[in-house]
Amino acid sequence: MLPVRIQPLQGEREEMAELQRVLEEAPEYAERVTGAPPGAADAQSIYTILPEGKTYEDKFVFGVFAGERMVGCVDLIRGYPTSDTAYLGLVLVSEQFRRQGIGSATLELVEDYVQGWPECKRLRLAVVRTNEEVIPFFLRHGFEPTGEIRPYRYSNVESESILFERRLG
Repeated sequence: MLPVRIQPLQGEREEMAELQRVLEEAPEYAERVTGAPPGAADAQSIYTILPEGKTYEDKFVFGVFAGERMVGCVDLIRGYPTSDTAYLGLVLVSEQFRRQGIGSATLELVEDYVQGWPECKRLRLAVVRTNEEVIPFFLRHGFEPTGEIRPYRYSNVESESILFERRLG
C-alpha cells in the first residue's frame, strides 16, 4: 500500500477539481445517500455545509492522499454537537481504492489530528441506513452506536441516521 496522508484543503480551484473527481469516483455512495449520481457541485457543498451554530473556523476539509494522488476526503467539524466532540461529516474513499487499508489509515490520521484539540475527547459520526454496509467498518474501528436514531431525508431518499461515537486515546 502506498503511504497515506491527509492534507487540509483550502478550496483552491485545483483542490476543488480533485475533490470533485474523488466524489465522482464514489457513485455507489452518492446513490445510496442521495438517490442520485454525484452532482456537479458536490465538492462545493462539502465546503459550505455547516451544522447549526457552527462557523467555518470549526470546519476542516481534508484530502486523503495515497502517494501523490487524492483518493478520498474527510469533512470534520470541531466541537459538534458538544465542545468535547469532533464530528465526522464524511469519510470517503474512491471506490477503486477501497479495501486497501486507506480508510483505516485515514481514521488513524484524523484521530492524530484531533488529538491536537485538547478539549476533544471523542469522535462522532452518523451512518444513513441506506448506506449501512459501512457500519461493520466503523464498528471494527471502535465506534459504538449511541442509541440515537434521527430521521434522514435527501430528495427522494427517506431513511434514518444512526449515530456512533468513539472515545479518543
